[in-house]
Amino acid sequence: MREFSRETDESLGRLLVVDDDLVQRTVVGKIGAKTGYDCLVVPSLELSESALSKEAFDVMAVDLSLGERDGIELLRFVAERDLRDMSIVVISGCDGRVLKSTRRVAESLGLSVIGVLSKPLNLDELKDLLQLPRRKRASADLRSATVDVSPERIAAGIRQGEFLVEFQPKVELESGRVVGAEALARWRTSEFGIISPVTFIPIAEQCGLMPELTDTLLTSAMSQGRKLINRYPDFTIAVNVSGSLLSDLTLPERIEEVLRKEQVPPHCLIVEITETTAMADVDRATDVLVRLRLKNIGTAIDDFGTGYSSLAALAKLPFSELKIDGSFINGCEADEDMAKIVEASVGLGRAFNMKVVAEGVETPETLARIRRAGCDIGQGYFFSPSLRLARAESWVSQRNEFVSQRINWLNHRSQVAPDGDAAATRIA
Repeated sequence: MREFSRETDESLGRLLVVDDDLVQRTVVGKIGAKTGYDCLVVPSLELSESALSKEAFDVMAVDLSLGERDGIELLRFVAERDLRDMSIVVISGCDGRVLKSTRRVAESLGLSVIGVLSKPLNLDELKDLLQLPRRKRASADLRSATVDVSPERIAAGIRQGEFLVEFQPKVELESGRVVGAEALARWRTSEFGIISPVTFIPIAEQCGLMPELTDTLLTSAMSQGRKLINRYPDFTIAVNVSGSLLSDLTLPERIEEVLRKEQVPPHCLIVEITETTAMADVDRATDVLVRLRLKNIGTAIDDFGTGYSSLAALAKLPFSELKIDGSFINGCEADEDMAKIVEASVGLGRAFNMKVVAEGVETPETLARIRRAGCDIGQGYFFSPSLRLARAESWVSQRNEFVSQRINWLNHRSQVAPDGDAAATRIA
């Protein structure tokens, strides 16, 4: 065992380095000290378990090969001791698939893996990973200052009209046109500013405010979204509906009444349901979803692939759209395992006659990959973040006008030179 004291004024906490290679554990320990950690480096599984039993560490860097033992055993030990607040960096000379699978094992144990590094180590990548916990803590500290809200405050916010929606565009991959948008909930308060649904939705669920909140957000989405629908008649607005409401057999009539009041055609609404909540009470969920479909309202299975009931949900519930979760989309261009899951999900969607939406598209490489996989629609920051209505209208108008002009130009070009090579008409 060896200690390296931090070499900075600011402390980032304690770093445990576990590696049976003397040179590598020394290098990692020194990098940690230069980054701002007080480091303990140990050469074996037994010594690391002893250290973890005696004191708390903020970060652990572990090599998967530890002589006759291995890093997976240590990850299990960390999970059994409930040390889930500790960030973990996995290091290995194994091939990429083993590294990726190791990360999935750790995440299935509820551990926080901030990165995996292949040998030989890229020291710049190591430094960046060791900086991540500080950035995450700063972000958490910022969020913690805005999450102290009560059920009474949420109820008051509903009465005072503080809840609103923003629109994230959905782009048809074949043509490049914007064909819809997802309405994302936001809460604007005087004391906290804009609050994310990650904060207020769980509280609203627990205190029974979801019916009122859902009605408020649905009304806001349809009232504002009508402007986009009036301009583009087949434009759809997707609204998330809490799974807890799928046991309410009056939900289809309530949604229909909102559409009637806001003068929005039923086919322009897509109700999104997370797969795990949809399967909580299959009989009632089926009742509600079938009646929504009979009213010509679209239904989407959201976050597909993240629960244990994906295939059962597809087989039993009448969804019209499948949304592949962003955890599979983001990085699928570089991870063949994730790409295979995307392709398989597209195949399932096709088998059930569903449109397939890729969430979390953030790079042109990811866009190219999901196109090859056969996804119909893309959604994510590569195209646009969520936008307030005025900006959404402008963004959709400009993009669709550009796409129309591009298609017209290509059509004209093909008429002028009919024997020339066919030009690609897809717009990123």
